[in-house]
Parts: sequence; structure tokens; C-alpha cells
Amino acid sequence: MRGPGSGEGLLISGGGGTLVATDAVLAEAAVLRALQTESESWRARLARIRALESSPTPAVRWTDADPGLGILRTDTVLADISERSRALADALLTAAEGYGRVERVVERASGVAGAWLGYLVGRAAPLMILGALPNLAAFVLGGLVSRALFGDSVAGGSLAEVAAWFQANPGVLSDPAVVAAVRVLVSSADDAAVGALELPFPAALELGDEGLGLLGVSSVAGAALLLVRPFGLLVETPVSVHRVTETGSPVHPAVLAALPPDGFGELARRIPDARADGPQIRIERYAGNAGSPPSWIVYVGGTAEWDPTGTGQPFDLTSDVAGAAAGDAGSGPGNLGPSGSYRAVVEAMHAAGVQPQDPVLPVGHSLGGQIAVQLAESGEFNTVGVASFGGPTAALSIPAGVEAVTVEHTDDIVPAFGGMPPGVDDRVLVRSRAFAAGEAPAGQALPAHSLTSYQATARLMDGSAEPNLLRFRDTLAGVGATGPAEVTRWRGIRVTGP
Repeated sequence: MRGPGSGEGLLISGGGGTLVATDAVLAEAAVLRALQTESESWRARLARIRALESSPTPAVRWTDADPGLGILRTDTVLADISERSRALADALLTAAEGYGRVERVVERASGVAGAWLGYLVGRAAPLMILGALPNLAAFVLGGLVSRALFGDSVAGGSLAEVAAWFQANPGVLSDPAVVAAVRVLVSSADDAAVGALELPFPAALELGDEGLGLLGVSSVAGAALLLVRPFGLLVETPVSVHRVTETGSPVHPAVLAALPPDGFGELARRIPDARADGPQIRIERYAGNAGSPPSWIVYVGGTAEWDPTGTGQPFDLTSDVAGAAAGDAGSGPGNLGPSGSYRAVVEAMHAAGVQPQDPVLPVGHSLGGQIAVQLAESGEFNTVGVASFGGPTAALSIPAGVEAVTVEHTDDIVPAFGGMPPGVDDRVLVRSRAFAAGEAPAGQALPAHSLTSYQATARLMDGSAEPNLLRFRDTLAGVGATGPAEVTRWRGIRVTGP
């Protein structure tokens, strides 16, 4: 087994362009373009030399007959290098452009087909519910009888068996085809709702992700929240944050320090682990030069608890759904408001001393990646860059001018819950398969989603010379140029009592 991050190479797209190619192809195209520019620069220098006059003596005659005048041959060689490098770079970029066009056509066709399927399911929903009522009644009755006779062991055992089966067979949820299908189905949920309302299909296309975007992942998640909250599920609460050590215990008064991160691998390594008893937020402060404000890197962890009652910490299932419902800028539709985890991060940033004008670079994994992008979109902070690893961020917007890199594994089902990717924007999307076919380790239901897997991919990104990734690393170097940093860790809790 080769381990996480070695399943396949890096596929790069976005960055304000329409190219889709491996990082090696784009890096090679950049090298060829630089070679073309350099050879043309040397030809210009030679042309200036040839234009020199040796007055008052007669001007030099630049011909092949003159001894030592291989400059003409040099110019010919440079011209050939310039033309060949130009042609090769153009060919590589043309192929990448063609790949991108095909991918966009496939995504568009998949989106429309999924919308049609969802619409048909919505139209047939009443009949499907009526047909399922007898079986549903039998299931409920059987559950009540088993609970009365055997307690909760039967139901609990069934759920445990299902979870154990997925852990023993991780390839099911880690199949790229399954991940792609889930992405389409998630994007089609709003079309099912339109179909259930018996509106015409063109209206579903126009209102959904394929058209105006008035309906989509956020509206479906918001509707789900409104449906379950009367039953006490997925209810948001006030949150509070306090500073802690790495283990989650009260903070020691000594100030921790860290060198600036040198790339994607180090960024991913510093993201807090998703632990129920640990800190979820790490904040690094880099002192500014004379007269300039400090810079900040904010690391946000993923989901740590799966309790739907919203009574523990804010990095839970409630925030997962509320974050999806919130959509851009972390503010939900209607009066649902932002998720508890998003509010906890903002509160921690304020407590750490982040000011509106300070350069900020948020980084996150899973739910934390979603929050990182929402922080950038909110406009509340001076976000200069953002990095998301495995976050469901496809439906979120990236503001112009923000260096954004989102990393997704094609065998990770969690990013698929963000829906279909948007059109061309400024984000750089890095895709890779964490595990080759048949190599996903048993014992984890979602091995490609683990922070460890994304850390391995981040290290591969550090070895890439792809221009977009190099540009992000330049932005990162600018944020941490005055290191080392003062480090604080924060833990959010839900305030459920008086």
C-alpha cells in the first residue's frame, strides 16, 4: 500500500482560468513559456549589440565571413528555441483548455440530468409515500414490538452493524463514482422540491444551481433545519470560547511561539484534530513591521461530535447542517443565522485581537474548511488568502482578489455534500485520489476524508511547481514574513443553560 496522498497525481483547475490539467503539465507549460520569454530577451540583446556602431572606426560587419562572429548562428538558435518553446507551451495549454471544456460540458450535462431526475422524484413523491405507507407502518410496529420485548439492543445493534460494515468496506463510500453521484444528488434536492410543488421543469432549472441559483444546497439544508427543529434537533445555541492549551486544559500564562509555515504541508499539519475534548481553533499572530498591522493565520478543525441535539460543543452535526444552510458569508437564509462553529471562530478571532484591517489567512479541514471560505466571503476581515482541505465548499463564493486554494479528494464523499462546483472563479481547485483502487484501509468508513490523508496531499502540493500553487505560497510567505508567531488555541462550547 502506498499510503494516503499517493493514489494519483494532482489535478489543477480554476484560478480565474478555464484550464484543467495535472500540476506537472501546467508547471511544464510555465517553464516553456519562461524559456520562450528568456530566449526572446536574449535575441533582443543581440539585436542591440548588432546595432552598435564602432565610430569613428568603420562599423562592424556582422556576417558569417567575419571571424568569431558566431552571433548570427546564436541568434538563429535562439529564434528556434523561442519558436519551439512557444509551440510546445501553446500545445500543452490548448490540451488543458480542451480538457476543461469537456469537463464543464460533462458537469453541465450531469447537473441537468440530476435536476431532471430530482424533479421526477419530486413529482412522484406523493405516490411513493402512499406506496411506502404499509411497509413503513410494519417497520414502525416491528420496532415497537422489538423494543418492548428486547429493549434498545436490537435497533442499536442494527445501527452498529451498519457502521461496522462501512468501516470494513471503505471502498463503497470511497468510490469516485459514488462520490460524483452524491454530488449530483445533493445538487438535485432542490429540483425535487420544485417537482413536489408541481412547478414546470424549466422553472426548476431557472431557480436552481443551473440557473439563477436562488435554490440550491443552502435552501435545502435550511428547509431541513426548519423541519427538524420543532423536534429539538439541530437547534443552534449561543456559543462561548475560551483559551486553552493543546490538550484542551486551561491555558498556561506563557506565550507559545511558532515559526511561519513554509507551505501547504505545514498549514495542514497545524489544523487542530477533530477531538471532542480538544481545541478546535488555532490562531497565529505575526507582528507587523513598523507602521503596519499584524498578520494572522487562523486554523479551524473539523466536526468533533455527531450529536444532533446541539448541547455539547459547536463543532457538531448541528453546525454541519447549519453551515450548509448558511451558504455564503456564514449567514443563513431567513432568520436561521450562522452556525455555532462559525460564530465560535469569529469570537475567538476577536478575543485574540484580530482587527478589520489586519491581513488574515484562514485554513481549515472539513467543516473548518467551509468556515474558512465563509470567513473570506463575509468581508468582515481583510482576508488575503484561504485554504480548505476536504471542505464542502463548492456552493460558496470566493471574493475576487483572494488567493484561494480548495483541496478535494475524488474518493472523499464529504466535499460532494457541497454540491456541483460553480463556474470559473478565482479559487484554485486541487483534486487528487487519496487511495488507489482497492487500497483504502479497512477500519475507517471515510479514510480519504481524514486529516492525515489531506496532510499527505498537502505535502505533494509543496513539491509542485504549478504557477497557482507557487503564487499562494508567495502570499503565505508574505503573511508570515515577520515570524515567529505568537500562538493561541481556543475551544468553543455551546451555552445551553441560563
